[in-house]
Amino acid sequence: MAKSDGPARRVAADGGVDNGFRIGIARAADSKAVDSFDQIDDAVRKIEDLDGPANRRAKLLVYHTDGAGVKLVDELDDSTLQTILAVDIDRARELRAAFAKNYRHGHASRDDIEEFARHVDNLEGIEGLNSGPVGDFIQAGDSGNIRGALDEVRRADDIGAENIERMSLEVYDGKERVGELDIQTESGKIVESKGSFGYRKVEVENQFETKLSTMRDHPDVEFDGNTFELRANKVNDPDMVESKISEWETKVAESSDWNNADITIEVVDESTNTVITGQVEG
Repeated sequence: MAKSDGPARRVAADGGVDNGFRIGIARAADSKAVDSFDQIDDAVRKIEDLDGPANRRAKLLVYHTDGAGVKLVDELDDSTLQTILAVDIDRARELRAAFAKNYRHGHASRDDIEEFARHVDNLEGIEGLNSGPVGDFIQAGDSGNIRGALDEVRRADDIGAENIERMSLEVYDGKERVGELDIQTESGKIVESKGSFGYRKVEVENQFETKLSTMRDHPDVEFDGNTFELRANKVNDPDMVESKISEWETKVAESSDWNNADITIEVVDESTNTVITGQVEG
């Protein structure tokens, strides 16, 4: 810290500043995450200008993430910083730490972080939000997992918190999780979030079988008469997907293993804003 003559030095010397924040700043000075002592000084100035809960949350962020937190605070614009500090879900502290770490390692951009925080704030209070996409973001180790978690909260926010019953519905066999459903709407419909879809027949088969099995086996999901909707950024082969939808709707209706259920399958291709359904007979 000897190379800093600005706010960072004052923090290190001021016993009235939260001790954890001072520890985080000191560790940031030895971190490879920050580019310079000027960056530390700039981050400290930003935090000093914050009031109330935002000030405390920013200090805790730096304490828990050291240089990564300093880098994030310094490089976010004021509006985005306020957005992430305003998040008040159960795992908010963990999520902000994940923002800093994933930003430092290049897994998440500033836009990704702002968008995720905004959607999560809109979805606050929904059962399964924290164990589902928020947990996925916290545990993500690459940009692909970040993208998947972001797609899920974006789609949930598009549906609207008032229209969602719960998220991350899980089915277990003993202690082993054997199935999960992303979103259950108030009407009972199940919505699954995917990146790309429809590249290989086996992928489509596996996805339909796994998700329909989970719908059938979950005690809080109606199976007969329900709809399974899969939303994807892009569907590669719509004709193949349409054929597979028809096959699975018929298979479920004609099989006692599937309770001869009347199930509707829909695949939404967001790249073309189209809904793929089964082939209409006759």
